Amino acid sequence: MGWAIFCAICGGPFSSEVDIDPESTDECYRGEVLRDFNLEWLDDLCALGINPDAPGDDKSFLTGIGDAYDYGVVEVAMGDVQNNAPMIAYHDHAGIGASHEPHVFPFHPICYKDILQRCIRQGKSKQIRRDVLFDVFEDLNGGRYARLQLIYGEPEPPAEQVWYSNKGQEVLVANPVKIPQLDADLDIIMKSQDKKAGQDQNPQGEDVFNRLPPDLRHEVFKLLPVGAILALKAASWVMHTAALPREFWKDRLRSEMPWLWEIHDFDLFESQELEDKASKLLLNIPVKSQYASKNDDYILGLANRRRIWGVCEQIQSRYLEKLKDISTTTV
Repeated sequence: MGWAIFCAICGGPFSSEVDIDPESTDECYRGEVLRDFNLEWLDDLCALGINPDAPGDDKSFLTGIGDAYDYGVVEVAMGDVQNNAPMIAYHDHAGIGASHEPHVFPFHPICYKDILQRCIRQGKSKQIRRDVLFDVFEDLNGGRYARLQLIYGEPEPPAEQVWYSNKGQEVLVANPVKIPQLDADLDIIMKSQDKKAGQDQNPQGEDVFNRLPPDLRHEVFKLLPVGAILALKAASWVMHTAALPREFWKDRLRSEMPWLWEIHDFDLFESQELEDKASKLLLNIPVKSQYASKNDDYILGLANRRRIWGVCEQIQSRYLEKLKDISTTTV
């Protein structure tokens, strides 16, 4: 028996062939939970490495798609080369690696491109220094298991010789980017957004918030989470028409729900109907995106994304600290 390696970012396996019990009576993944899930995203592997012989200052490289094998060996595409090249992931468990084989860190492409890069960039279009990121991974490398020394969240991915498909932990293999249940909820909002704006009318009757001056209305917004802000605007015409600076709103979304990037560019203030529908989603999302060991009343893919985002934030803080040190030493 070999020794499996796991994604440096999500801690998951590099194979969609996990143990699933169709009858959901065994102690492995339940068929009733994963019946409609496509697990093929787990099969894709790419890696980050350093080539000391490369020209220029940045000697990092990001491989193409490849496969994982026993004892930490990965075979991945390099540049224009058609055939995959063998490399060693993390460290050489079996002492079989030749000195010329690059030492790399493996991850699922969507974990790197869709989640980690987004987390590090913080909504900006800045380029990521892969050589610095490699150094961060290197600092976190070591220990007995073939993944980084990070807190991988709940449920904690198995860090054993092989991947264990534990019943109740199906969330770990749910695609964290393509999430049909979330798409269905967002589609409801998009349909409201497509309706002609300006259909709301100033209702007759007293609105208690009309007694507040405009500056205090904004102070009320500052005290509320984003879902409650939308609910308030949906319920009150005065608060609906109260100006809310775009940057304030975007900063709040990034602060409270950085992992729910689909909603960041929506204009949710076009109508009170839209605000009402969006508020229902955002008020429920904190629970729907959180893994619970006692029930499955959450969106599996989104809960996995939120867990992975927590891992990426650990990497991000170390990455930004290294960049700060580099800029300090070069000044």
